Amino acid sequence: MSDPLTELHYAQRSQTLRGVVQDVNDTGPDQTVSVQMHYGQERSSVPVHQPFGFSSHAPVDGAVTHVVQNGGDPSDLFALPPANPSAARMSGIQEGETILYDATGQKVYLQGGKIVRIDALEEMRVSIGGQTVLDVTPEGVTITGGLIVSKGIKAGDDVVAGSISLQNHLTTQVMSGNGTSGKPK
Repeated sequence: MSDPLTELHYAQRSQTLRGVVQDVNDTGPDQTVSVQMHYGQERSSVPVHQPFGFSSHAPVDGAVTHVVQNGGDPSDLFALPPANPSAARMSGIQEGETILYDATGQKVYLQGGKIVRIDALEEMRVSIGGQTVLDVTPEGVTITGGLIVSKGIKAGDDVVAGSISLQNHLTTQVMSGNGTSGKPK
């Protein structure tokens, strides 16, 4: 005679399985994975349930996930978002802090309500309506559109407007006293 609690335990235990991700398909409206859960037990096209407003594509090499069998039915599966602990996981964050990161170590770091830090490898772009309005690279910052500054501007180097330098320009028709001079050259 079998013990009903043991049967319930095994039924519950079999509803969630951990598996090794074999492939990620991110081409359609739903991301799906192929996953091997037990030796010889591979499932393909398992839909991944991602939190609303967040999407990721974990590197497959080393990725794992948990697969849930709805109602214990192995033909009705869904997977949690794959994790890849071997690929650039950020550690050492403090309580209440958050890091959004990718496999190369780029990150958006929300530091305890005090700092938002962005670490990019090559370039950071901000777009509005599909148009880049801010582009930051190691060579410099490009702003497309007007710039309004409500407080003073300090520049460590010369500022050039058109072809006129603020540090090295000459003026014409110089007058002494309270008069005004001509335009800069």
